[in-house]
Amino acid sequence: MFGKQETFEIHLCREGRWQIDSTASSQDEAQAAAKKMLGQPGVSGVRVVLEATRGSTTRESVVFEETRTLNENNKIFVGDVDEAPICATVDALYGVDGRQVLNRLFRAYLDKNGVTATEVMHEFRELRRLLDADNLVMAGIGKVSSAQAKGREDVDVNERRDALFKFLDEITARARTVAERKLPLIRNDGFETVLRRIVADADETECDFLLRVAVARELVQQRSYFGKLAQTVDWVEPCEDPKAAELADTYISDTLTNAETLQDLLGTQDSLGAALGALVDLAQGVFSAEADGKPEDSPEAMANRLSALLADDGMPDSRQVLVDRVRRQLMGNTRLGRGDPDQEPEQFAQLVNKLMPEDTLVGGFRMAEALTHRQSHIINKGGLRGLKEATNRILPTLGDPVRKASYLIELSQSPMAATLGDEIVVQLEGLFIQPDSVRQIVRDNRPPNKKMQTVTSVYYKVNSSPLDGVLKKRIVNRLDELLARYITQDKILDKVDDPNRPLHVRAFMLLAMCSPDMLPEGEASKLAREIVVKHLRRKNFEDELVADVTPAEKERVLRDFHVQLHRCGFMQ
Repeated sequence: MFGKQETFEIHLCREGRWQIDSTASSQDEAQAAAKKMLGQPGVSGVRVVLEATRGSTTRESVVFEETRTLNENNKIFVGDVDEAPICATVDALYGVDGRQVLNRLFRAYLDKNGVTATEVMHEFRELRRLLDADNLVMAGIGKVSSAQAKGREDVDVNERRDALFKFLDEITARARTVAERKLPLIRNDGFETVLRRIVADADETECDFLLRVAVARELVQQRSYFGKLAQTVDWVEPCEDPKAAELADTYISDTLTNAETLQDLLGTQDSLGAALGALVDLAQGVFSAEADGKPEDSPEAMANRLSALLADDGMPDSRQVLVDRVRRQLMGNTRLGRGDPDQEPEQFAQLVNKLMPEDTLVGGFRMAEALTHRQSHIINKGGLRGLKEATNRILPTLGDPVRKASYLIELSQSPMAATLGDEIVVQLEGLFIQPDSVRQIVRDNRPPNKKMQTVTSVYYKVNSSPLDGVLKKRIVNRLDELLARYITQDKILDKVDDPNRPLHVRAFMLLAMCSPDMLPEGEASKLAREIVVKHLRRKNFEDELVADVTPAEKERVLRDFHVQLHRCGFMQ
């Protein structure tokens, strides 16, 4: 009971005043932490004070001290935000859209201090440091409120500023309250155990918040973004609980806002275009780095492990952060290729194919806008004329009619649509209303069934889109008309229902013509269905259907035929 107890306090000097910041169990640990804190904004000095207690006597002594002269070169400024979603509640700030704004706004501060936006919002000590860092938070709120009110008559900048300050008060109150709460430590009990214990013990309304706090308390000790990423991946890989993936996704997505971490993961790339393509691959979970013989925490191995997590569709926030970075780079002016400007069209075309490998554009309408902007930059034409020509240039790059429809539909939902005016409608009409035949829509040499499937895919894409109702109806009606004309003029059904073929072969081919992915419900499918119904009404049809089938196969053929009839809606 009379043994000696030692505590090492870390003191920081801000604006000429010394205050206790934290404690450590050893002098080496305290000095290392103090040296890191000396680089924080507004910190002009650090000390390590040994507090030694023996019995009822306590003595303090300074065992380490270092100071620096502050100047404007050390001052950190908030970043610019060109857009910021309007959060209806404070909880939205914890979501991926809110965090993306915070990560851009305080990028310089976060990178300098090795913390993420989520850590700051959940660890009161880090939040207090940000609040004390000059006027960063006040300046940030001013920029966000201005961005939210820009160009909108229904949003008042002062009201938005007041709402954001209210949100800040709520975030601060939550972080302060939970700072006094004891939670199980991941370093002691393991990630999955801590997750289960908090889920079991916490009230449902605060469970997710407490889970994020538990992770923040651990990761805030790690000041390397790559280290935070590696630690989180180590935690989540063996877990099967969906909540574990959701929790890890929050913190992984924050680390992916750091440029150095992305560079480590992607390795050396030949050009910006190649780097953006690699980011798309990573977001889609198909990125692969050469990691043979390298440890699991190497950048190459970590990139492959992260790609595997993204491939399972369990990391939507991380995917959104990566895709948004691609979008923002496309909106910039840095060349996609190195050196030769003639490389730009090829690099751009390769990136377009990465972003739309089939009929869905990665990044949606925002990416459609970014691609159009980049194309206008490549052809070096601005204004409305440049955007119209850019749209015209992108369409041939897409090739397939379904991809063209997807791009134009997405572009119609973007802010750029207001600038383009009727151009998108003109393009859709030119592609899908003005042609006189299916061949003018699908110009390559794919077989007839593939041509019909392609036009049908356009039909469904347009019909399910948010395009103007009148325009949609005009397009889908025209596509159905062209499909019916194609079937009639090219005698498609006569070729399918060739009497020289066995009846069971003809029957299955006719049913294939009636399937929804071959022809949409309308005049075209009606032509095929009439022939099927004609066959079904024949006497002894089923006996004729299997007449040319071996006895062992007759039962299976009949069963498969009835299944197909049901799928095509003949037995409803």
